[in-house]
Amino acid sequence: MLFRSVKSTRETVGISISKRKGSNAVKVTSETIAKIEELHPVLLPEDVDITITRDYGETADNKVTDLLSSLALAISGVVLLVALSMGWKEAAVIALAVPVSFSLALMVNFLAGYTINRVTLFALILSLGLVVDDPITNVDNIQRHIRKGKRNPLQATLDAVSEVLPPVLMSTLAIMVSFLPMFFITGMMGPYMEPMAINVPLTVTFSTLCALTIVPWAAHH
Repeated sequence: MLFRSVKSTRETVGISISKRKGSNAVKVTSETIAKIEELHPVLLPEDVDITITRDYGETADNKVTDLLSSLALAISGVVLLVALSMGWKEAAVIALAVPVSFSLALMVNFLAGYTINRVTLFALILSLGLVVDDPITNVDNIQRHIRKGKRNPLQATLDAVSEVLPPVLMSTLAIMVSFLPMFFITGMMGPYMEPMAINVPLTVTFSTLCALTIVPWAAHH
């Protein structure tokens, strides 16, 4: 578009560049700016200036960095709280379930064609408190059974997991039923609700799998 500035008699041209769906806004922005700087001295006269008035790539990068910092802070807070209340070994076992659950959920996102964006990261932060529930329940019960000393550690671990299996499974199903309806929200809020409707049940499901496999194995050892 061509317009004349109020404070200046120089004519200006505004060019808007948008990314394709699924591409990285930060990468598109940086490559575009690099290309502009490369072509500026070749194609444009010396008295023509280029000014970037709005950079959504930089904004997105800053917000993603803030969300990642919040996620790391939340994980550290949960692990520290468990370490103070149950012990550092138990906290290490529970902390193991968080990256495993998140990694598996992100892998499913990748296979399904979803990108990692601000809404996806917010969904992971939202699900963090739910992700550690099942591992905490199992580790606490395993610790209780082992400290009784009535059975060897392996049998005590198996008994402890079996004892809390029904409520662990029911809590996972209840969370899935609560969040899945958000998947069917339409209109403007649809794209924002869909990642949460998918990622929260996914991470909680993988957390339950961890609570029944990796967590008992690590707690036993």
